[in-house]
Amino acid sequence: MIKALEINNLQFSYPKKNVFHGLSLSIEQGKFVTFIGNNQSGKTTLIKLICGLLDAKKSIVLGYAYVNNARIHDNSRFFGVVFSDVDGKFLFDNVYKEMAFPLENLNTPIDKIENMIIDIAKEFGITEMLDKKIEDLTNSEKQELLIVISLLHNPKLLLLDNALSMMDKKTKEKVLKILKERIKKDKLTVILTTMNLEEIVDSDYTYVLNNGNIVMEGSPLSVLKEERLLNKVGLELPFMIDLSLKLEFYELLNGVITDMDRMVTTLWK
Repeated sequence: MIKALEINNLQFSYPKKNVFHGLSLSIEQGKFVTFIGNNQSGKTTLIKLICGLLDAKKSIVLGYAYVNNARIHDNSRFFGVVFSDVDGKFLFDNVYKEMAFPLENLNTPIDKIENMIIDIAKEFGITEMLDKKIEDLTNSEKQELLIVISLLHNPKLLLLDNALSMMDKKTKEKVLKILKERIKKDKLTVILTTMNLEEIVDSDYTYVLNNGNIVMEGSPLSVLKEERLLNKVGLELPFMIDLSLKLEFYELLNGVITDMDRMVTTLWK
C-alpha cells in the first residue's frame, strides 16, 4: 500500500480553542476519502493543516515529505486545494485568463498552456465557459471552475473543503464522475470534507469528525447505518438515504440511491 497522506499524533489549537489533540490516520494513494462533520468539527482546519496554510509541526506527511507551512510552495505541485467560498477567489475577470495564470506561474510553455486548458475544458464539458466573464458565472459554475483549475497541474492529492456545496445536482454528479475516473486512471487521491451525507455515498472510506476527534469511520454505507450516532453529532440523514436504507433492510434495494427517478427505475426492475 502506497500512502498518499499520513497524520501522526496531530496537535493543534487556536488561541481560544483546542481543535486536534492526537489525531492519527493514513490515506492510501488512489482513494476517495470523505470527512463528514458539523461546522465546529475541525474539517476546514484539517484541510489547512494538510496543505500547509497552518503549521502541523511535522505531524503530517505528504508522500515522503513533511508538510512545512514555512515552505508551502514546496508542496504546491503535489496537491490541489479548493475551499467552499467562491468570493474573492479569482484574480482575473475572464475564465481563460484565470485558468492560464497558475500554469504560467509554473513556467509552462504558452502553447502547452492552451492545449492543457482546451483538453480539461473538453473533459468537463465547459468549453463554452472559456470566453465568459467570472462575474457572469453562477456559484455552481464558479465552484466547478475552481476544481478544474486545481486539476490543471495534475496533482497527486486533491483537497476539497465543502467545495461541492453550491453545485447544482447535475454539475455535482458530473464532477464526481470525472474525479472517480481520474482516481482510477491517474491514481489521484481525493479528500472531500462535507456536511452533506449524500456526498459521501460514492467515496471509498469515510471519517466522522466531532470536536477534532474521529468518532466513527468505515465504508460510507456502514457509517450511514449509524443514524443515532450521526444525529448525536448534529448530522441528519437526507430523505433519499433514509429511504434507501429502509428499503435495503427489507431486501428491496442493494446500497444507497440518492436520485428518486433512478430509485423508481431500480425498484421497477
